[in-house]
Amino acid sequence: MLPPRTGSMKKKIIMTALLTALAVPQLLAVSAKETLAAASYVESGPGVQLSWRQDESGWWYRFPDGSYPCDSWLKANGEWYHFDGEGYMQTGWIEDAGVYYYLSDSGAMLHDTTLELDGTEYSFDASGAASGQPQSELKPVVNGVNMIAEEQKSDVHRAADKMADSIISRITNESMNQRQKAEAVYAWIRGSFKYRNHASATRDWPTEAYQALRRHSGDCYSYYATANLLLSRCGIPCIEVIRSTDADHYWNLVNIDGSWYHFDTTPRSIGGYYCLWTDAQMRSFSARHRGCFEFDSALYPPTP
Repeated sequence: MLPPRTGSMKKKIIMTALLTALAVPQLLAVSAKETLAAASYVESGPGVQLSWRQDESGWWYRFPDGSYPCDSWLKANGEWYHFDGEGYMQTGWIEDAGVYYYLSDSGAMLHDTTLELDGTEYSFDASGAASGQPQSELKPVVNGVNMIAEEQKSDVHRAADKMADSIISRITNESMNQRQKAEAVYAWIRGSFKYRNHASATRDWPTEAYQALRRHSGDCYSYYATANLLLSRCGIPCIEVIRSTDADHYWNLVNIDGSWYHFDTTPRSIGGYYCLWTDAQMRSFSARHRGCFEFDSALYPPTP
């Protein structure tokens, strides 16, 4: 169902009809007038400011009865948003019924504007439809692999969490934003670890992080795993990046305020501070240093 283009709003709607329309996308094949009437429900009334919620996986919208939109559009505070099959707000390019839309970092759909994205200029009409298909492949919404539900954690992972919490309490505080916390984690690992050509026996990142925190040393996987752990305790999602040329180097891709950045804490003999780098910075450095940061961009969400 595409965002409606025109239509007037009814002043009153039946709650059941509203929730059905928002929860089941295929039932949204109604007139623009009816759809806009349903959308107006979330723009007024008590508790609207408390409707947006966030957890470790992203933002979602909660209706008064506790339900939430899934795989559908929703208009809130005058802007259109789209939610995936799990109910989380999406960003970036999406395709709906053969039409492409672009959702900003805030989740709001672009419309009535022109914008250059990945080197190509696109126009978005009043409905949000893009003037053409995006040149780059659509990137899936990626949830951080370091965000694991408590009930799914092993005993070793829980022990590592306690060690990490002790560290985080010393190097961060509540006044710091996500970027500052990530930088504090980076500085702590760089200042506390020594590189040793150690190969993890399991390549299980929680176990490797636990062992690395005990010995304060390890190889690139140890650095990656420790960053994964500490960032998770700061509420910062991140995913694993593997060098594409030989699959023999690991680093993190971290999500800071809705944007992804490269985060490699492993030290190099030539020096360098690879904290919150963009794709362009990584590729430029890699080209000058024997492909040290080569990666397959099709496998990861793009950076700014």
